[in-house]
Amino acid sequence: MRTIAGKKTTRHRIRISFILGILGPALIVGFLSWSAVAKRREALKRIVESQLWVSGERAVDSIETSFLEYEGANLSADRFLPLAGAGEGSPGPSPAGPGTGERVFLLDPEFRVLVPHPGGDDPPYARWKEALSGSPFLALFERAEYWESVRREYDRAAELYRRCRPLSEVPRLQAFAWEGYGRCLFFLERDDEAASAYAELFTEYGRLQNRSGHPYGPLAALQLHEISTRQGKPEASLQNLVQVLEMLEAGAWPLSRSAHDFYVEEIARVLRAEFAEGQHAGLRKAYEAARTRSSPYLEELSFAAMVEENIVPVLKERIAYSQYANEPPKGRFPLAVGTSRVLVSYARLADVPNDRFLYAGFCWNLDDVRNRLFPEAAAKVERESGITVRLAEPAGPATAVPDRPVPENTLTMSAPGFPFPWRYAVARSDLGDLERAARRENLLIGILLAGLVGLTSLGAFLLVRDVSRQAETAAMKSRFIDTISHELKTPLTLIRLYGETLKNRRYLPEEGRREAYEIITGESERLSNMISNILDMSRIERDVWEFHLESGSIAEAVKSTLESYRYHLERKGFIVREDIETEIPPVKFDREALASVVVNLLSNAMKFSPGTKEVFIRVFQKDGEAVLQVADKGIGISRQDAGRIFERFYRSPKAAGHDAGGSGLGLTIVKHIVEAHGGRIAVESEPGRGSVFSVFLPLEKPAEGSA
Repeated sequence: MRTIAGKKTTRHRIRISFILGILGPALIVGFLSWSAVAKRREALKRIVESQLWVSGERAVDSIETSFLEYEGANLSADRFLPLAGAGEGSPGPSPAGPGTGERVFLLDPEFRVLVPHPGGDDPPYARWKEALSGSPFLALFERAEYWESVRREYDRAAELYRRCRPLSEVPRLQAFAWEGYGRCLFFLERDDEAASAYAELFTEYGRLQNRSGHPYGPLAALQLHEISTRQGKPEASLQNLVQVLEMLEAGAWPLSRSAHDFYVEEIARVLRAEFAEGQHAGLRKAYEAARTRSSPYLEELSFAAMVEENIVPVLKERIAYSQYANEPPKGRFPLAVGTSRVLVSYARLADVPNDRFLYAGFCWNLDDVRNRLFPEAAAKVERESGITVRLAEPAGPATAVPDRPVPENTLTMSAPGFPFPWRYAVARSDLGDLERAARRENLLIGILLAGLVGLTSLGAFLLVRDVSRQAETAAMKSRFIDTISHELKTPLTLIRLYGETLKNRRYLPEEGRREAYEIITGESERLSNMISNILDMSRIERDVWEFHLESGSIAEAVKSTLESYRYHLERKGFIVREDIETEIPPVKFDREALASVVVNLLSNAMKFSPGTKEVFIRVFQKDGEAVLQVADKGIGISRQDAGRIFERFYRSPKAAGHDAGGSGLGLTIVKHIVEAHGGRIAVESEPGRGSVFSVFLPLEKPAEGSA
C-alpha cells in the first residue's frame, strides 16, 4: 500500500510542477504573441480594404469589356449572313458558333428560325404539278389516282402507276408513281410483288419525301414489315427497320422533332415486340446501340425547339421595347430552361442584298467562360493592376478559376452587364501577401511553442513512466514474495509437524504413520512443483530454457504423467475420466516439458474445483494437430479474466476468494511451453460450470518420399 500511495503522490506532484512551472507560462506567452500578430494583420487589412472597392469595380469593368469584345466578334454580320442562305432548306445541322461550343441561331424578319434548320419543310409538290401541266406523266398519274381513290379498281390503277414511272426522269416523280404502284399491290394482297415494289422504293428513293412530306425510307420499311408479318415471316424485314432507325437518329431526313419522334417510336414499338422472346440477338444489340448513341442531329432539333419555344418570345418583347425606347436592337438576357441556366446574346443584322433585317444570336457556353474566357481576362487584370478576381458560385464559397487559392477576406461584387450565374470575388494580391506573412509568423511561433511544450511533455511522460514502472515492479515483487512465502511456509510446516510426530511417537499406529508419510510425500511434491515453477519462470525470464524435442507418442506421455498424478487426484476425492486415442501420429515434444503442462493443468483443476470434483482428460487428433484437453467442473472463469489468466502472478478476484494457493505462474509456464513447441493453447469457460483447457500441438510431418 505504501508503494501505491507513493506512486500516486509522485504522479500528482509531477503534474502540478509541470503545469505551474512550464506549461502555464508557455501557453500565456504563446497567446500574447498570437494576439499581437493577429492585431497587426487586422490593421494592415483595414488599410488595404479602404481602397479595394474602387479598384474592384475597375477590375470587373475591365473583365466585362473583354466579354463585350468577344460578344461583338461573335455577332458580326460577316459570320451570320453566310448562314442565312445555307440555313434555308438545308437539312444538315447548323454550323457551330464562332466561340468554343456556343449554340448559334438566326431568325428571319418574322422571327422564324432559319438556323438551326428545324426540318419538316412543306413539300413543293404543288409547284411541280403546275410545271407538269399537260404532260403525259401528269395525265396518266391523275388517271391512276382516279381508278385507285374513286373507283377502287386497284388492278387497273396499279398498271397505270407502273406505266407512269418511265414517263419522267425526275426521281421524286418516279417515287410518287412507284409508291402508288406498291400501295395498290398491297391492297390486292399480291404480297410478293408489293414487297418487291416497296423494297425498290426503299433502296432507290428512300431519302426522298412523298407529297405529304414523309420520307420514303421509314414508310417503306414499315410497309415491308407489315407485308412480312402478313406472310408469317416478320423477321425478314427487321434488318431494314434497324437500318432506318439508325438513319433517323443520324438525321438522314430533315424532319421536325414531332415527326422524328413519331417514326422512332413506331419502329421501336415494332422491334420491341419482335425482340420480346429473346431472338435476334445481333439485331437487338444494334437497336440498343442506336437508341443510346448520342445524336448531333437530335441536339440540333432540341436546340431549334428551344429557340422557338423559349428564346423567340423573349426576343420579340426586347426588340419591340428597343424600338419603343429608341435603343439599339441588341443585348443579352438570362434564360432558365428546365434545370439549366443560359445567357443569350442577340443583335439585329442588316441583310442588304435581300433588303431585310435578320436577328442573330448565340447561347454562351458557361463552361468555356469559366475555364477559358474569364481566366484570360482575370489574369490580364491581375498583371496590370494587382487585383485578383475570382468567380464565386451562388450556392457555395469562392471558387478559384484557374485553380488557385482565394483569400478569405474578399469583396463579392456583381456585374449587371453580363448576368452570369455567379458573382465576382475581388481581392488585392498584396493583401494576400500580408496575410501569408502573418500566417508564417504565427506558424513559426506555434511550431516553436508546440516543440517546447512537446519536449517538456515527453520528459514528464518518461519520468512518470519510469516512476510508475519502478513502483509497479516493487509492488509485483512484494506480492510475489508474500505469496511464495505463504506457499512455502505451508508445506514446510506440515513436513516439520509430521516429521516430529513420527520422531516423538514411536508407537504410532500403522494407519497414522501411513497418513504422516503420505502428507510428507505430498507436501514435498507440492514444494518440488512450486520450486520447479519458480525455476522454469526464471529460465523463461532469462530466455535460457532449452527444450529437447524428440519424436514420440503424445498419448503415451500424457497417460504416463496422468498415472503418476492420479494418486493425488483420487486422494483429493476427484473422479478421473480419460479418453486417450493411441493411434495418433508422432509429435515432436520435450517429455519433461509436456509432463509439466499436464501437471499444471491438473493442479489448476484440483485447486479451483471445490464442489464437483471431476476431471476429464482427452487426447485426440484434429485437422493435422494433436489436441490435449483437460476439463473440470469447477468455479469457471469470467470472460474478462479469460484474457489475463496466462499473465504471470495474475489471479482472478473470484479465484482469489478460494483458498487454492499457488504462485500464479502455472498457466504462464504452460503457455510458454506450448508456444515453444509451435502450438497454441485455448480456454473455454463459463462461471460456475467449469473450464476446458485445450492444447494444440502440430503433428510431425512425414519425411519426403515416404508412403
